[in-house]
Amino acid sequence: MKSLQFFILMMLLITSSIAQEKNIETLSVSVENLIPFIVENYSASDEENELEAKNITFLIQTSSGDLSSEDKVIFKYAFKLLSQRLSEDDIISIVAYSGLNGLALDSTSPKDTKKLLHTIENLKVSIKEFHPDGIDIAYAHAKENFDDEAHNSVVMIRNPNVSTIVTETEATEASSIKPKAKNNAVLLTAITLLPEILAVIKN
Repeated sequence: MKSLQFFILMMLLITSSIAQEKNIETLSVSVENLIPFIVENYSASDEENELEAKNITFLIQTSSGDLSSEDKVIFKYAFKLLSQRLSEDDIISIVAYSGLNGLALDSTSPKDTKKLLHTIENLKVSIKEFHPDGIDIAYAHAKENFDDEAHNSVVMIRNPNVSTIVTETEATEASSIKPKAKNNAVLLTAITLLPEILAVIKN
């Protein structure tokens, strides 16, 4: 068990090194805070950020099966909201790690909501090739599809309800991860953006 944990730790160190070389930003958020995270980091009215294309690899922590019904609801609302805030020039990829490990969605426009939602609904069957380490796959994919003219990032979405042996992840990535907002700030953001979120739900 210790050997396996050491191997995982070494893989995280290597992938973090790759990210730094290629200037790939790493962000982390729990699934329950995903919608406020999108609101905070992908502003629809941020003209400065709109000038720079975004190349985002979402790294989703999973069990060995598909996402739970509750998680699917959160992810679907989140990606619908994201599709409204990003442009045709932006790129989204989805990689699973922990229970399932592999690329589920490869370099897709955020405007293709049908494809995004299908991937979330059928995450397991969307992975064509399974690997031992989804985290390594995410950074390898981000490196391979690195765009010099875009803001390249890996967004790790943690799920506290998923049992996993990857216990070192948060500590290893801590230096490159933005600090999580305080609970009252998240609540305030959610309340402020409630009309927009409700509009997404209705659609």
